[in-house]
Amino acid sequence: MRKIILASHGELSKGLLHSAKMIIGDLAGGITTFSLYPGEDAADYALELRKEIEANKEDEYVVIADLSGASVCSAMMPLTDYENVKLFTGLSLAMLLTLLTEYPGPLTESDVEELLKTGKDGIENVCLEVREEEDF
Repeated sequence: MRKIILASHGELSKGLLHSAKMIIGDLAGGITTFSLYPGEDAADYALELRKEIEANKEDEYVVIADLSGASVCSAMMPLTDYENVKLFTGLSLAMLLTLLTEYPGPLTESDVEELLKTGKDGIENVCLEVREEEDF
């Protein structure tokens, strides 16, 4: 069984989950969010999560944190010592939706690369191109 944890500073993780549920409904059920607030320590949550992982070694854990190198991600990094834990950064709705709809089984290295590509490909500069109509 896969367990997905969205981890962020503030309400970002909760908002992302809400958006995912709006788009794909029940497929986004069962996702856990972690929101770090001022005065809290992400390491406390990571310790709780570690205990859960140790008790459920047959489950796959996919943690998606908001910022690489920031406190939330840094607190989750030691969890990657477990073979059943994958940690991503750059919390992205596109990546989450792809994970939920296209990868039902345990993630392979190839799957991880595709998910990273999906997240990166979702970032682009978009602008309206004005075309002049030709006279006939």
